[in-house]
Amino acid sequence: MILRGQNTVADMADSAVEQICRAQPTGHVRLLGHSLGGAVAFEVAERLLAAGRTVKFLGILDTSLLGERSTYWEMVTRTFDRIRTNRVTADRMACRFLAKIAVKTGFEAQLARILDRYARDEFNATSFRTKLELQGQLRGRAFYRWLAIPRRTLPITATLFRCARPKMPLAIGWDGAFAHLDVIPVVGSHFDMITEPHLVINRPLIEKAVEQTYSSTEVRNREYRPST
Repeated sequence: MILRGQNTVADMADSAVEQICRAQPTGHVRLLGHSLGGAVAFEVAERLLAAGRTVKFLGILDTSLLGERSTYWEMVTRTFDRIRTNRVTADRMACRFLAKIAVKTGFEAQLARILDRYARDEFNATSFRTKLELQGQLRGRAFYRWLAIPRRTLPITATLFRCARPKMPLAIGWDGAFAHLDVIPVVGSHFDMITEPHLVINRPLIEKAVEQTYSSTEVRNREYRPST
């Protein structure tokens, strides 16, 4: 979707609402989003509330609204650490560089078409990696554009799962976005909080927060739901 021009947070939220309405046309909705997904979840909640739906849970996985960007030294350090731990390769770094140049010059649509046209045989893997990096760059651009748009306060409680961010405010920009905000500390960094070995610690915290929003009736309905 994002490579076909639907590359704003509003576009992503509209698509998510359509999927929710098809899969769950009635009943309470629970949302969870990481990074850009936190912004999308906010927009989805706003649309669902306007349509009369009930949002029982909105979880935000370390999405910061303060718009802080990494310094050059932080980027170098993070890249070195990823290479050292085999989380990134030279090929992927080259694909990321190409994607960044394409987005900065407004050439992303043309690059996507070129990749689709020549994605075959030995070039297929490179094409796939480049498109993934291109999507990542477009998501980053969408997020920073969304930050500049005024937002109203949603009349619900949200939960922020926050990584350690030295010298950063506790709510990392979400104060005032909701009627009430709970902040739960989690382990790991913004990028690896949802991967092992940190996920084994963070997952129970997230699951517990979600489970607390279920009424006894909902719990019974889940327990006795017939298998299909």
